[in-house]
Amino acid sequence: MTSFVLVLALINSTGMEVEWTNKTIHFYGPVNLDSDTSYLTELNSCLDSLLSTIPLDAERNMSDVANQSREVDNYFQTALSYAQIVSTRYSTSGKVQNEYVISLVGPFIEEFIPRSSPSFNMRGGSEPNAMEEDAIPSIPNTGFVIDARGTGFRPGLLPRLLDADGNVLFDAGMVERGVINERGYLQYAYSPRQALETRELGLNPLRIVAEGAAGTNQCDLILPASATEEITGSALNMRLLSECRVMIIIDRQ
Repeated sequence: MTSFVLVLALINSTGMEVEWTNKTIHFYGPVNLDSDTSYLTELNSCLDSLLSTIPLDAERNMSDVANQSREVDNYFQTALSYAQIVSTRYSTSGKVQNEYVISLVGPFIEEFIPRSSPSFNMRGGSEPNAMEEDAIPSIPNTGFVIDARGTGFRPGLLPRLLDADGNVLFDAGMVERGVINERGYLQYAYSPRQALETRELGLNPLRIVAEGAAGTNQCDLILPASATEEITGSALNMRLLSECRVMIIIDRQ
């Protein structure tokens, strides 16, 4: 009972939280985390509760897929047992705690990436490389910064970009697996300044203000017509999407 109370006090005082800029879960715990079985049991319960609030995509939460997939469940159990230590803190009473992180993104993500998605083209072409070269602007875009603040958007692992009619402009199925493995999928920032500091967006990212969020989990983003036309009207812009050069500015949760 004493151990249980200690665990709850620790979790409630420090909390488990998601850091979306690097898609990790942060928490504090004892120095010998892997040797405290009772602590890990309660911490695992806390993790399950947190995963139920994190979208995988517009319709599924991370807890849904963890319950349905042994690979996902095993990943998080293993990650929790061998969490990475990023800092250590000392209280005035002499108590020592480590800050731990576990990644939200593991090899299991491959299982949930859409296998195929037809690209949506406002000009009627079936493939981005079929567009005219003169569609490329004189000062080309180098990436995309999408401001989703105030829309109710909830960050997740596999969000989609939609037009105002609900057509899919972009999802993970349009990206080569090697790109996702190397660079990750869409990224997050908490401010325009933080977003623009990302080197992979280049010097001239297209800035877009999202019109709203969609899906059961509010994990899809609806883009305005002007942005939709500019993106789908350019082979270069569609290629930048396929290279995952997209940063979404989000509200702090």
